[in-house]
Amino acid sequence: MIQIIAKNYWIDYIGNKGTKMSLFYSAKHGRCNLQCSVEFVLDPFSPDDTYDGVIENISESGFCLITHHPLVEGQEITIKSLIYLPAQTATVCWVKFEDDVYTAGMRFL
Repeated sequence: MIQIIAKNYWIDYIGNKGTKMSLFYSAKHGRCNLQCSVEFVLDPFSPDDTYDGVIENISESGFCLITHHPLVEGQEITIKSLIYLPAQTATVCWVKFEDDVYTAGMRFL
């Protein structure tokens, strides 16, 4: 078992498709800052209708998604990208639209 004592730290790693990514973990909020491109679907019965987004930060309970596609509160999405997440399905808790970009707070289902 590894125990981490520090409250804040950076983690550098190579993601899928060889992309270098960095995480900043903050014990205060339990969130990791992350810039990871993902594909997601709105309808699990139409898996070819994918949309692009970026996960900006993540925790055990959810993440912040940045996308150009409109999202609404209560909507469910499924992450299609090969990235380890606590769950591949999430629901939209809140949405902010600014500068032609949607920022959404997502909760894992």
